[in-house]
Amino acid sequence: MYPLTPPQILALADRVVGNGNSDLLCANLEGQMRYANSSACQKLGYDFADLIQKRIADYSPNYSQEVWDSHCRRTITNGSDEIYTYHENCSGTRYPVVIRSVPHIVTETSEQLICSLVKDAQSSARYRQMLEMVEHSQRIGSFDYNLQDQSILASDNLLAIMGTKDPETLKPAAIVDRLSREHTAKWNAHMVDLARGYHRLEENFVLSTAAGRQSLMRVTMWSVLRGGNVTGIRGCYEVIDESEKERMVSLEENQRQHIIRALRYTNGRVTGPNGAGKLLDINGKTLFARMKKLNIHREDYTNR
Repeated sequence: MYPLTPPQILALADRVVGNGNSDLLCANLEGQMRYANSSACQKLGYDFADLIQKRIADYSPNYSQEVWDSHCRRTITNGSDEIYTYHENCSGTRYPVVIRSVPHIVTETSEQLICSLVKDAQSSARYRQMLEMVEHSQRIGSFDYNLQDQSILASDNLLAIMGTKDPETLKPAAIVDRLSREHTAKWNAHMVDLARGYHRLEENFVLSTAAGRQSLMRVTMWSVLRGGNVTGIRGCYEVIDESEKERMVSLEENQRQHIIRALRYTNGRVTGPNGAGKLLDINGKTLFARMKKLNIHREDYTNR
C-alpha cells in the first residue's frame, strides 16, 4: 500500500472542510490509517510516520471492527456520520471525542477512505448536558448511552467512582458484573424496560466500585426519546453517605427540582402522552400553574 501523494492529499483536503486546528484522521474500510494532519499527530503524540502505520483500534480501544464497519456504512450511505468514542494517546491517557466523518474516494486508485474531523467531546452539547445532571461532588457521576451507535460518555467522576478508565465497562448491560446475583434479574428487567419505551429507574443498589469496595449507590436512569422512539439511556450514580442518606431541603424546593427533572426527562414537553404531566400524574394546566408558582422557566430544563 503506497502513501497518498501530495495531489491526492490536496484533493482530500478539498473534500473535508476544516481548519488547521481540527484533527483530521483518514482510514480505509479495514481501519488502516491512510492520512493524519499535524494537529491529529500532535494530539495523539505520534509522528506522522508512526501514526499512518497504525489501525484505528490502536488509538481508539472502543472501536471494534463491528463498530467501525457500522460507522463506515452510515457514512457512505448518508454522506456523513457522527459518533462519540474515546481516543487514547501514546501516554495511555483516554479522552472523549466526537467524530464527524465523510466518505472520500482516491480518484487514481478508487480507494475508499473515511475521513474524520475529530473534536474534544467535552465541549459538545451532549457532554455538557450529561454533566448538568451531576452536582459538583466526587460522590456523583453521570453517563449518556446512545442505543443507536452503542457509544457511551461517562463523566470523570463516574470513572473514578467505579475505578476504571474504560467507559465501555459502564454500559448499563455491563453493570451486572458489579451487582450481587440476587439483584441481577431486577437490573436486567429495568434495562429491557428502558430500551422498550419511556421508563425511569430510581433505586438503591450495592455495587462493586473502586478498589473492589461494595458501595451503596442511588442509581437514577431514564429513557431518552426522539420522535417517539427510545434512542438512548441517561443517568447518574450517587454514593450514599450512610450517616446522612437524605439531604434535607424545603418541600417547595424539592417539588421544584422534581418538576425540573421530569421536564428534562421529557425533553421539555409538558403535556401529551410523553409529557411531564403524564409522568408526574398531574393535569397539564395544573402543572403549568405550579411551574409559574415555583418560578420554573424554560432555561431551567432545556439545553444551554
